[in-house]
Amino acid sequence: MKVMRINIEKIVYPGKSLGRCEDGLAAFTEGALPGETVDIEVTRDKKTFREGKLLNVIEPSAVRCAPECPSFGHCGGCSLQYADYAQQLEIKAACVRELLSQFGVPVEPIVASPAVWGYRNKMEFSFFDEGGVVSLGLHRKGEFNRYFPVPPCHIADPDFLPLIDAVVAFARGSGLPCYDKKRHAGFYRHLVVRKAQRTGQMLVNLVTNRQENTDVDYFAPLVQRLASRVSSFFWTINGSLSDAVVADEVHLLSGKEHIEEHLVVEGREYAFAISPFSFFQTNTLATEKLYEIVAQLFGGTKTDRLLDLYCGTGTIGIMLSSYVGSVAGVEQVPAAVENAANNSRLNGIANISFEAGSVEKWTKHRQPGDFNALVLDPPRGGISGKVVDFIARTAPEKIVYVSCNPSTLARDLKEIIEKGRYAIGRIMPVDMFPQTYHIETVVTLTKTH
Repeated sequence: MKVMRINIEKIVYPGKSLGRCEDGLAAFTEGALPGETVDIEVTRDKKTFREGKLLNVIEPSAVRCAPECPSFGHCGGCSLQYADYAQQLEIKAACVRELLSQFGVPVEPIVASPAVWGYRNKMEFSFFDEGGVVSLGLHRKGEFNRYFPVPPCHIADPDFLPLIDAVVAFARGSGLPCYDKKRHAGFYRHLVVRKAQRTGQMLVNLVTNRQENTDVDYFAPLVQRLASRVSSFFWTINGSLSDAVVADEVHLLSGKEHIEEHLVVEGREYAFAISPFSFFQTNTLATEKLYEIVAQLFGGTKTDRLLDLYCGTGTIGIMLSSYVGSVAGVEQVPAAVENAANNSRLNGIANISFEAGSVEKWTKHRQPGDFNALVLDPPRGGISGKVVDFIARTAPEKIVYVSCNPSTLARDLKEIIEKGRYAIGRIMPVDMFPQTYHIETVVTLTKTH
């Protein structure tokens, strides 16, 4: 075992602690704060850098704190519990500043999450065999085939914990085994729980493998036990080899087809229907902060024709619809587009439409003048070169880019500016995911002509 002592200089995205060895070589580890001296076990030794596992903190930072959750370091859900929240915000803001410094635009102060614990309105757990006993948990840190039992989970809404206990007790009493990914056999696969934080409505989706002689009546005792707590209870059958939560069949065991969440943005209240597979931001109160910033930075007028790319279930477009003349949303996932259309009807919005299809294919034949404003909220991989070319060709007057990955954001902004003659206006990071390294960033761009 090769052990080296390093001095930590900073944390770089995505959550890696960067230090220097005595020979000047850069070394990366996890779990160390700027200014700390630590010992690492070298796991990768290259000519230009090293990687290592944190062994000991020799000189701790004054802002280091004890993790709130006893599972921290074992469970893969959190990464920054060893830093107090003020320091977490500075770490994230520093990452955004470093990645976007090439544009010469100051990054505005980071917006904090209203809640730093118990904020997640959705959790997805996996069933696993723990010494011959059915258990439920999250992936172990850095591993995809091993799990750590839950509870506890300090970032999940506290109301989830009684549901977890009831489901685990039912599964253990049933005598049926957990799904084994290697053998593709077993019954219990996943448990997804959701809560609409402003209405209190809760949704449970129990995901299992296909099993003979198992029907909806099988779950009646569990459904009855949770009837007073749960607004919607679903049973999803997933017989695929994929470990993702996908559906061959979905059965509503009790309650409504969806739960309803409300968002209050700049004094306006919007309603959103959330079904088992709907996308919705996982931090409701911070989402309101994010969307208020989007609305303020966008500065829409009734003459604007807004294009909402990667619109998901339509949340941003619906929220901006009252500021503009019209909104057109594009999303690849058909179910999300269906949800978006339902959400627009739920809110009585008439100046918005949605279309299902690949963003790249949809934008291929669009012409300048079809719209004059653009909002982008792509997945973590960012946008493709084809979408950059589309922006350059159609030249919208103003763009708002909402990103969950500052690394791909920096890449995309550079290409948009180079190809489309744009300048960055404002950059504002928003913390949606306390205790983790994840950060949302809102950027505005305007044409330089």
